[in-house]
Amino acid sequence: MNRTTPGQAPPEPDEPAAHTSTRVVAGTLYAEEAEPPRSRRPLIASIATALLVALGLAIPGVAALLLRPTAPLEKVAEAPDAVSPAPLALAPSGPVRICVLEFRDLSGTSELAPLKQALVESVVTDIGQMPGLRLIERGQLDLPLEEQDFTQGSRVDPETRARLGRIVGAEVVVLGSFQQAGSVLRASARFVHVETGEVLDTARVEGRASRPFDVQDALAREVRALLPRLLQRLRP
Repeated sequence: MNRTTPGQAPPEPDEPAAHTSTRVVAGTLYAEEAEPPRSRRPLIASIATALLVALGLAIPGVAALLLRPTAPLEKVAEAPDAVSPAPLALAPSGPVRICVLEFRDLSGTSELAPLKQALVESVVTDIGQMPGLRLIERGQLDLPLEEQDFTQGSRVDPETRARLGRIVGAEVVVLGSFQQAGSVLRASARFVHVETGEVLDTARVEGRASRPFDVQDALAREVRALLPRLLQRLRP
């Protein structure tokens, strides 16, 4: 405590004056040095330091979480009683087995009856000369000619396909026909897959009815041209 007398000026301080309080006792003025208020700066600094430390510890974890690769979806396990897919059938090998049935006369004219076998012989000759193809004799078959399907669709009807399935050993069957319309003679040969009933390829020609053997030769040329395509399709 510093005592001062009335009228005496207090000495000038060498450093900033401290916080003081005054009181009067028995007519004498006393000055007391008050306790300076506590500063908040250390508390704020401590809080800031704690926050920075916590933030520094949290950043690596957040970064690792964001940069973590997405796990792939687990494959759903198949049910124990799921039916396994049937194994794929092996591709056929060896020569393509072809049977040529007797051509059918759709016009019913007796003058053209010899073409039934003549057209067959032309087709059989070309098939026999083509490597990779093998002929099956007509005598091995039991297929009524009147029940053959001679429509022009991309597949034969189911009934005909079922009958073709009875051709033992044949992979392809040639269904042929010819028809006269006025002075024009048309002939065609369809190569049908026995198992599926699909028409794999078709040869069609037409010419003068007065020259049926010219039509026969033209059909043979068409068949000769399509045989490589047929072999490539069935034995790629």
